[in-house]
Amino acid sequence: MPSKKRNASKPRLTSAFVAIIVFKYLKAAAFILLGVVALKFAQLPAGSEPLRLARLLQVHSERESVRRLADFLAHVTPRQVQAAGLASFFIALFFLAEGTLLAMRVWWATYFTIVLTALALPIEVREIIVHPDRVRAYVLLAVNLAILIYLWTRRNEFRTESKARERPAA
Repeated sequence: MPSKKRNASKPRLTSAFVAIIVFKYLKAAAFILLGVVALKFAQLPAGSEPLRLARLLQVHSERESVRRLADFLAHVTPRQVQAAGLASFFIALFFLAEGTLLAMRVWWATYFTIVLTALALPIEVREIIVHPDRVRAYVLLAVNLAILIYLWTRRNEFRTESKARERPAA
């Protein structure tokens, strides 16, 4: 019976909150995948990485993306690739935390997500400046700005509900 009361007192998640949570989980999954791939590459013998990637993705080894990856990997050490993989896991933890805290409706989750999303904006703007022809960078910036604006306008939604629950009945 107490579990029903606890669930009933939590505010209902709007579809926008659910979309933000799913987006955060998808970003976490992407960084986990990136981390796994980087750690696998760090273990491969030098020079074999692009060909293995081409086989893994079932693409021709002469594609431009495979050649770019080969050029990149020729200039980094296995330790640097390993560090990038571990950093990807670390970043994924933050996205998982954001999504989970929002799903749990923790009162400060919106503030946490606002800060982390705002911290990523300069990186996205730099990506647009360096590669202005990449549509993906514009889309990610627009999505993150929309998330930021939405969360800012709804930043106290969970706090109000949680504080109301904590007040003693008169």
